Amino acid sequence: MSPVERRTLIFNRLQTEGKVNLNQIAAELGVSSMTIRRDLRLFVEQGVATISAGTAHLIDSNGSIPLVQAAAPVEAKDSRKLAIGRAAAQQIDDGDTVIVDCGSTTLQLLRHIGPKRLTIVTNSIPVAGIVGTNPNVKLIYAPGEYTSDSNGMIGPLTVDFFRNIRADKAFLGAHGFDAEGGVNEPVLGDATAKRAMLEATRESYLMADSGKYGNVHLMALSRLSDYTCVITDDDFPASKRPELEAACNRVIYAS
Repeated sequence: MSPVERRTLIFNRLQTEGKVNLNQIAAELGVSSMTIRRDLRLFVEQGVATISAGTAHLIDSNGSIPLVQAAAPVEAKDSRKLAIGRAAAQQIDDGDTVIVDCGSTTLQLLRHIGPKRLTIVTNSIPVAGIVGTNPNVKLIYAPGEYTSDSNGMIGPLTVDFFRNIRADKAFLGAHGFDAEGGVNEPVLGDATAKRAMLEATRESYLMADSGKYGNVHLMALSRLSDYTCVITDDDFPASKRPELEAACNRVIYAS
């Protein structure tokens, strides 16, 4: 069983049963508990699951993600992403075709889509797993080469796929951004897939928390002015806001 098949099985188990015991599923799949822990860590980083006492618990309910369980306090970084997700969801209209990128920040907008009837196009396994159970969502999943870095699909097949898509809105994440250099990514395949998503839509929204401002990685992706709107959080430094706003068409400071 390949890593992507294993992680898809684990995520489906989380979806159907709400929790997964690390040792039990490791024995079932014939791999070490550390392998399963690494797999589940991807879902924790995406904000989909929590791990406690050797058991992973899904953070999900009826096709949308509720707030983190009381036993797992929400960290400041998670709160910022939640606020960004709420602000992003407010930009979506009923009937929209929406591209949702891989990443823990973009995932948060699914908390707030409510009963809207949408077509969601994604290359993210967690996004697909969550909206796949929502009866109001038509899901289209992009092909490609699986990468554990983003827990989704990238590569030439993914790029070609998005070049044939025409969406109303796209919501993209980033590992780094700033007013002068724009948006950047550490992995070539991620950057090219995101660029294809950006070109496939009428409106585009960058979802990036303030902690990523000033981060610089290998691959330049786009200018901030390429996006309809940049959505960051209200913790964004006041001293840096004028330079950010000068580089963008529109900025939302979510709180």
